[in-house]
Parts: sequence; C-alpha cells; structure tokens
Amino acid sequence: MEGIPRGRRFLYNMSAAGWTILDSLLLTYYVIFLLPPAERVTAGMIQFVPDTSFVFGLTALGGIMLFGRVIDAVADPLVASWSDRCRSPFGRRRLFLALGAVPLAVSVGAAFFPPVAETSWINTVYLATIFGLYFFSFTVYVGPYLSLIPELGRNERERLGMTTAQGYWTLGGSALVMILGPLLISNLMGSRTMVGAYQMGILLMAVPGLLLCFAAVFAVDEKRYCRSHPSTIALKESFIRTVSNRNFLIYLIGYMALWFYFNILRSTSVSMAIILAEGGEAFASLLFIIVIGTAALCFPLAAYLAPRVGKKRLMLTALLGFVLSGVLFALTGITPIPAKGWMLFAGIVSAFSVAVVIIIPNVMLSEISQRDAHTSGEHREAMFFGVQGFFMKLNLGLSGAVIAGFYTVFGRDIAQPLGVRLTPLVGAAVALVGFFVMLAYREES
Repeated sequence: MEGIPRGRRFLYNMSAAGWTILDSLLLTYYVIFLLPPAERVTAGMIQFVPDTSFVFGLTALGGIMLFGRVIDAVADPLVASWSDRCRSPFGRRRLFLALGAVPLAVSVGAAFFPPVAETSWINTVYLATIFGLYFFSFTVYVGPYLSLIPELGRNERERLGMTTAQGYWTLGGSALVMILGPLLISNLMGSRTMVGAYQMGILLMAVPGLLLCFAAVFAVDEKRYCRSHPSTIALKESFIRTVSNRNFLIYLIGYMALWFYFNILRSTSVSMAIILAEGGEAFASLLFIIVIGTAALCFPLAAYLAPRVGKKRLMLTALLGFVLSGVLFALTGITPIPAKGWMLFAGIVSAFSVAVVIIIPNVMLSEISQRDAHTSGEHREAMFFGVQGFFMKLNLGLSGAVIAGFYTVFGRDIAQPLGVRLTPLVGAAVALVGFFVMLAYREES
C-alpha cells in the first residue's frame, strides 16, 4: 500500500475543522437562540419553542434534541455497515464524505430559521425535522471520515499524529465558532435585530465549514492509500460482534461519560457566561479563548504522554479533570472570588481534559478495531465507530434533554439561575461514574 503524501494528509486532517465548525454552530448556539433567558427576550430575542414539560418532564427543546439524537443513533450502525460493505470505485468512505457535506451545512443554517416568529409548536415540529436531518447527515460524513484513521495510519505513531493534527484543526474550527462567533454576532447586533444577528452570523460561519468538508473528498484516493477490504458480514451480525467486545464496551462507557460532560460544557458555556458570571457575548468569547488556547497547549503533552504512560491513564485523568471543573463552574458567583475570574479558572481546569477528548479516544478505538480485524480477519472499522456513534448520540441526546429540562424546571435567568448552576454538576457526576468504569479497561502494549 502506498503511504498517503504529506500534502494529502494535511487536506484530510483539515476537513476536521469543517465538520467541527458545523457541529459547533448548532450545539453552541441552539439553546441560547431557541430558548433565551428572560432578559434577552425583553431585549428583543424570541423564544421560538414552548418551555413547558409535556411528557415525563420532557420539554419541547429536550424532545427536539432527543429525537434528533435517536435518528442519529439509528443512522450510525446503518451508515457504518453500508460503508464497510461499499464497493464503489469512488471509495467506500470517500463516497459518503461527498454525499454528506452539503445537507450537513444546509441543515445547520435551517435550524436557525424557524418558520413562526414567536413561541409555537409548529416550530417544534419543524426543528425536530431539521435536527433529524442534521444528525443523519453528520453521521453520513463523520462516521466514514473517522473510519479512515486506522486505514490511512499504518501504525500507532501515524495514527496518533493524525488525531493530533485533527485535534488542532478541531480546535481551530471551534475557535471560529466559539471565539469569533460571539464577537461577530455582537457586532451584527449594531445593524440587525438580535435574532437577525444570530442568523446572519451562523450563515457566515457555515460557509467555510462546508468548503473545508470537501478537502478530504479531494485528498483521499482510497485505491492508492488505504488497505481497503470490504466486509462481507451483514449489519446485525457485525453489530452483535462489536458490542460483544468487552474491552470496547468498557472504553465506550468512559468515552460516553467524557462526551456527556463535554457536550454540556460547550452547549451551556454561553449561558453560564451570561447568567452565572453576568457577562455578555464578549466574555463568552474570552472564556472560549482561555479553554481552547490552553487545550491547544496541552496537545503536545497529551501526544507525548500517550505512548509512555498509556492512553487509559490519560482518559482517567480527563474524567477527573471534568469532575473538578464541573464543580467549579457550578460554584461561579457564590464564592468570594469575582465570578468572571472564577469561571475563567474553571475553564483552565477543564482544558487538559478537552485536549484528551479530542485526540486520544479515536486512537484507542482505531487500535481496538485493528486488533479485532487481526483476530477475526474482517475489516469492520466503520462499525466500531458506528456503534460508538449509536450509543454516543443517545448519550448526547440525553445530555441535551437534561440541559433543557434543568433550565426549564430550575431556572435559566439571572434572577433564577439554579438550572444553569446544577447542569455542570450533573455532567461531573456522570464523568465520575465513567472514571470508575474505565478502571476495568485492559490496555495492551
């Protein structure tokens, strides 16, 4: 097999910034846009969906997110099986990258244009449909994209190098959305309504996300650079074989715990900055600068430590880091230390864990899938990533429902901030459970 040239590998890694931009746009701004605090509604924002509980305490926004994640979860093993068994001359992974990019970007933009400019159940139905399309498209693109890591990377060093590079691109995409985004939206408010400023800002940031997604399509020639061995196993059997792998299941629980907290962190950071620290979009941008900048500095350390102390220990450290930062975020504004300074410190505490989340798990899963292929003779890399995605999307849907539920029941305003304060504590509790489960993981040398 011919090794992928450095320039093409650069383009492949760069696409991580594309889908990260699109993913971050939705998950960073959907809560503050669709369910704004009362102070923002008074200033001109619109609450587009009802905030009352209707089924087992589930709110409209929680139901929207949970529905989208269920669609996403079902799509993960389906797309994985299609990709593993695909025999297209265009490539069994590359074909899906080309098909998924455009609907992924279009659905992100559409989520911020509800049809009714007031609180309405019509918006709820519309948004459930759009979120379903978004998460399905995300799976079509990202599942096969990640499955290329064990196929393009021929050893641990190459795979770790790829995931580290993708980590930097991921942080770059996140920085565009989380650092420049609040500043862009704040500036747009000078000439537009609050709603219009958010809508225009989202569209302006989605365009580079779409273009970057196509870099991998042009870069990866699977016939030349991949050990492509289409699987012959049907969906059901491949799924059962994957979930029967004990080490994979232990890893999966730890990974889900990391992402449960991380999704809460990035989905509520703007709200926490505005409500707990009583700052605006500019302070939210500063918080993201601190977290993303410190995480970027931690990347070389995590990559250096991985082959020396083991990836399991890094995962355990990251879980404990999230537990601590969750407690710190929850205490913002109720300690003698100024709220803004305290929140920035909490962000710094979470940074190493963020670095580990971005670069280590995909290396671990690549090794698990390669070990399985060596044992079974079947190359089912996409199914491992697909099964991970299946449970992860349900997990992230649950975290989204927790956010919406806690904000509705306990409060999401400066006058009533308990829901915003309790949410990171829930994430910290889940991370602590993941820590104890991950202790049973057996890492092979």
